[in-house]
Amino acid sequence: MPKVSITWRVLVPRLIRGIVALLATLCTLSTVAVAQEDPGSRPLDLGIIVMPTLEGAKEIVKELNDGKDFSVLAKEKSIDATSTDGGYLGKIDPAQLRIELRDAIRGHRAGELTDIVHLPSGFAVLKVFPASPATSDLNPKRISSLAETGAIRIGPLVSGVTEANLAFQAYAQRNGWDPHDLHRTCEIRTSSLADAKASVRNTLAHIGENGTQVSVQDQIAGHSALAQLYGYSGEMKESIAEWKIAYELAKKGDPASLPNLEESIGTAYLHLSEMDNNVYRGSTDLDIFPPLHPHTSFQKQDASKGAIGYFQEYLENRPNDLEVRWLLNLAYMTLGQYPAGVPPAYLIPEKGFQSKEDIGRFTDVASNAGLNAVRGAGGIIVDDFDDDGLLDVVASSMDVCDPLHFFHNNGDGTFTDRTKEAGLQDQLGGLNIAEGDYNNDGCMDFVILRGGWEFAQRKSLMRNNCNGTFTDVSDQSGLGAVVTSTQAAAWADLDNDGCLDLFVANENAPAQLFHNKGDGTFEEIGAAAGIDQTAFSKGVAAADYDGDGFMDFYVTNQNGSNFLYHNNGNKTFAEVGRQAGVQAPTYAFATWFFDYDNDGWPDLFVASYLISVEESIKTYVGGSQNAETLKLYRNRHDGTFEDVTQKVGLDKVFMVMGANFGDIDNDGYLDFYLGAGQPSYTSVLPHVLFRNKEGKTFVDVTESAGTGELHKGHGIAFADLSRRGSEDIVSGNGGAVPGDKHTLRVFENPGNSNNWLNVRLLGVKTNREAVGAQIHLTVQNGDSGPRSIYRTVGQTSSFGGNPAEQLIGLAQNAHSVTLDIWWPTSKTTQHFANVEPNQYIEIKEFAPSYTPLKRHPFRLGTRNSPRPVSASHESK
Repeated sequence: MPKVSITWRVLVPRLIRGIVALLATLCTLSTVAVAQEDPGSRPLDLGIIVMPTLEGAKEIVKELNDGKDFSVLAKEKSIDATSTDGGYLGKIDPAQLRIELRDAIRGHRAGELTDIVHLPSGFAVLKVFPASPATSDLNPKRISSLAETGAIRIGPLVSGVTEANLAFQAYAQRNGWDPHDLHRTCEIRTSSLADAKASVRNTLAHIGENGTQVSVQDQIAGHSALAQLYGYSGEMKESIAEWKIAYELAKKGDPASLPNLEESIGTAYLHLSEMDNNVYRGSTDLDIFPPLHPHTSFQKQDASKGAIGYFQEYLENRPNDLEVRWLLNLAYMTLGQYPAGVPPAYLIPEKGFQSKEDIGRFTDVASNAGLNAVRGAGGIIVDDFDDDGLLDVVASSMDVCDPLHFFHNNGDGTFTDRTKEAGLQDQLGGLNIAEGDYNNDGCMDFVILRGGWEFAQRKSLMRNNCNGTFTDVSDQSGLGAVVTSTQAAAWADLDNDGCLDLFVANENAPAQLFHNKGDGTFEEIGAAAGIDQTAFSKGVAAADYDGDGFMDFYVTNQNGSNFLYHNNGNKTFAEVGRQAGVQAPTYAFATWFFDYDNDGWPDLFVASYLISVEESIKTYVGGSQNAETLKLYRNRHDGTFEDVTQKVGLDKVFMVMGANFGDIDNDGYLDFYLGAGQPSYTSVLPHVLFRNKEGKTFVDVTESAGTGELHKGHGIAFADLSRRGSEDIVSGNGGAVPGDKHTLRVFENPGNSNNWLNVRLLGVKTNREAVGAQIHLTVQNGDSGPRSIYRTVGQTSSFGGNPAEQLIGLAQNAHSVTLDIWWPTSKTTQHFANVEPNQYIEIKEFAPSYTPLKRHPFRLGTRNSPRPVSASHESK
């Protein structure tokens, strides 16, 4: 088709307006205190009322002095997001507030009002509360308000994702676009990006000609936009050149822009340094944090030195800024000069990142195993897709021009990319994927989810043909009729008819519930089922949380309360999040149900997600955190949950994206791994591995395990890839833009002496995959008494897919193992006694005995001749 350029008249003004608005927002959000913290500063319970006019604020002060209640006036008149909470901001360290707010409350005691403060959003008066006022319900707007007042530091977005999407939408509108056409979507992305760069570049080159007048601010915005577009595609030298032009302009005519530009240039240099040293495409330890070899350094160091110069320039006036201090420390690490070379005032000590326990070192074997594909942000699913007893890997990428990748497990420590042979080379893009045998033929299918964070795109349902190939059946199945922006879905049998249904949580569009008709097609019943609420949803998980025999759904949302949909048993649902106590956090992402304490009831994990590097670093260095922590809710067995986050040591902030759980040490308790980040190149944070200590507490073992990958964490799966009876970790690490793609990581489990049992269930009346089937295992360890371990098939993260088979750790000296399997559709239970540990078994619904499976162990990344695993006996 003919190429149609986007002219400067159409595109560049739009980009400049967009970048000006973005910079203005970021300047508001990222304002931090310049002065040193006041001696004796401590967190205060603060309230705020914001009025649109000075006259209105004066009237509020008069009413307050006349005895009117602060919270009542806030609810009635304040234009701030905290109005629904009576103006309550929360308990805040004054040092974290905007400088004008901090100055206003200085010296004020409990019960006192401040003078009127002029903010970008209006005119404010604050009050110091004597104690935290009670609130009636979760207020989803409170965290937004904290960000708006500067209590939460949100740094500049350096990646070009906003600018590239503006260009895409402008081009698509002018040239036509069918969101069902994946190849056309790729064409538009490629053409719009090239034309946007050319148009902005051409226009900037002709500023001043023919008497045109362009303000310094608009010139800065134009060069910043071009820098972002270059950065989007990873052209960092070109990006840095444009950032520097904007920087020189700002020094002469707009000094308020300098802090943002200093951090942006430093970040671009640091990213260039990593690219120059093959960090993103090479599977090396150079981006595993914390550094285990202090003398390891990048070979090419010029770009890192450039980054240090701009970061230090920024910190000269803002020495307490944790985000830039963190980036500066990372830059010194690339030179091999951490910690000694870091200026003491800016040093972030390594001790906060050190593990208190050593579980053995996980080694990245992706390159040698043939799994080091370079991917953008995407999903990971692991299962036996060709029914040969070996676990294969499927990886997606949100880049609309990237095909899906299907890696076949060869059984000798290596994988082969069979994307083309499997018929998947035309499946482009996809921020997430979720596996499920929807047609009960015993061959694992999956759905590809697209458009998350960007624009509506089609979903693809890939039917497994049971011969190593897949067919896109989206349209004939009924899943392809409506395009949405989504990355969140979960398979579950909502009505126990033996067929898997699909819940899809969308962004700013009603959620969808696809009921499986049993003939290969689905009926969308979201509205009739009562689950079609509209929110910016990011995760969904399924479990029978109240033990009534029906699967329920939990949905996480960005900037809003999360939903818990209770299954009424008649294909309708009731939203009970508030009653159950699981509405928080209000900025949420990945989630899952799992029985972390082995009491037989599904508990709930919810990852918080507010994009603040500073709040994440406070987890390691201390300081008052204003962002929400992640949440762990313990099931009370009565339909409600207890927030045990602090009790188990998880009251931490990590900016979690990809996440999943598994048993890394085969002790029978489920551990988890968190990937961190956001689209900006400023977001360089270590992934975190937590070990579950007997269901009582969790401990960070990242440093000892060697799993602290620094780059964007997306799809994560735990799986016994090498058939050695221990779970390895497959991790996707690419970012949201092409310039931030990264190789997959495969962290091979070092193994241990604990026993284990691998159980594969096959449904007959229940769905073939056995989703929802419950396993109750009892075991004795040495001379100790029996203990219980529980697993439920199909429970996995909303961002990453573990295999349907269940690898269950038994700890050391395991004996007297019994298994009870409860099947949700037939509502029958099977009992097997005296099961030998350290074997793979298959259990079919209604069968009187289990079947031992022959599996051949091998080491990942090393071609080797497999040796057989000894098979055990059938049970009674």
